[in-house]
Amino acid sequence: MDVGQQTVEWLYKSQLQVDEQWSVKTERGFTWWPYQHAQTITSTGEVKGPDGTMGAFVGVRTQILRDLDLTDQLTTGVNELAREGANTMSGPVYDEKRRSLDLCSMVPVHDDTREWMQQLISVAAVLQIGEAQALSSTLTQYYHVGGAEATSAHPANGKKPTPDEIPEITRSLIIPMGITPCAWTPEEFGEAVDQCMQQPPALLATSGETGFTVEFPFGDVSALCQAECDTHLALGNGLRMTQSFPMPESSDADGARFALHMNATELAGMPTGYGFGSYYYREGLLCFSTFFPNFIHKPGLLRNLYFAAAQRARSLSVILAHKEWDEHSFDVGQSAVGRMAWPELGRQET
Repeated sequence: MDVGQQTVEWLYKSQLQVDEQWSVKTERGFTWWPYQHAQTITSTGEVKGPDGTMGAFVGVRTQILRDLDLTDQLTTGVNELAREGANTMSGPVYDEKRRSLDLCSMVPVHDDTREWMQQLISVAAVLQIGEAQALSSTLTQYYHVGGAEATSAHPANGKKPTPDEIPEITRSLIIPMGITPCAWTPEEFGEAVDQCMQQPPALLATSGETGFTVEFPFGDVSALCQAECDTHLALGNGLRMTQSFPMPESSDADGARFALHMNATELAGMPTGYGFGSYYYREGLLCFSTFFPNFIHKPGLLRNLYFAAAQRARSLSVILAHKEWDEHSFDVGQSAVGRMAWPELGRQET
């Protein structure tokens, strides 16, 4: 069993504690029904780790809408929600063949990162369950995008009559921790800048009381990355990371459509950094934004988020600015977090 399958198995048995009655196993993953929106977690592909060892991509996908056409109304609605900060650790992906919209996350997992990365994946999975229902209602009722709510049933046991307990963790653990001040401190922001960003690929980096700002090479100019304490409307306090990349001149509709295309490429295909978050278009910029709730804070995580952002900036420099970085100036090979103890998401004792 490779590292990707180990991660999926741990999510199924230990962290999400999936009910066999309301799930279907696949060759490299499973689909389950926490309620009426199916969620699929799979391990796919291979990715080389920093030390040359092979890892795998692990993806989480939760159904939102079906029978849906890719219209300007849909792309604009999805773009507006992401721009307003509604997304957390996932982004909407349109599947043209199925005519469906799903909420997706996808990240690389290696042996030396599995212990802490699988915890982040589990939080993204739990958050998706609640966000899928909210996005379905908002997009159909407020933005009038068409389509139908993508509810479904277990092939043998029918529709799940009551919600699973796991999504309640958002209310019982994640939201209460969001009431407290931002878990990331000025000392952490300063340490990340001093230890990681005073050398290539960073061009310029500064830190303050509530975050850091760093610029990466981007063709003949630079691309901005910001990490800052922020408040999510539903989850409370946490860390918002936003990257901004200059785009060729385009209309708002074309920019929004390209952002949705990038979501499909990165969140359901091959992520360039950590595929937690969503792309959106704003005033000539392609942006990628992720909100990490206080619940997932751990010392050292901020540095890994920086390295993942650098990987994304490197890839977008090629895609948008058509310029590769100097190979001799950049190495994001080291995992900064290592082994850490994380809170368990398991079911609450009754």
